[in-house]
Amino acid sequence: MEEQDGPGRELNAYERVLAEDRRVVRELFRVSIGDAHAGLATTVFIVALFAVFGGTAWALIVGGAVAFWFAVALVAVVGGGRRRWAAVKRAYLLTFGWASWL
Repeated sequence: MEEQDGPGRELNAYERVLAEDRRVVRELFRVSIGDAHAGLATTVFIVALFAVFGGTAWALIVGGAVAFWFAVALVAVVGGGRRRWAAVKRAYLLTFGWASWL
């Protein structure tokens, strides 16, 4: 019997378990644009709290850290091959998508 390669072949037990594990991890890290909007709103609220209670300097530090993280994510996404609005959207999801875990 000859082994088949490609998408039409039957997966062995190891490959089936590996595919299921990958599916579970993809589901775990899946975020939506709504989750990212909630993360942005939460971040703005926290920066505003820092401005009120900690002063302008702390608000600028926290806001600058978030802006720096977004810039790093954007550079990484563009380096990964995405362009224009797709890159901005992916960096936005990477920066603020953590709200889905709240």
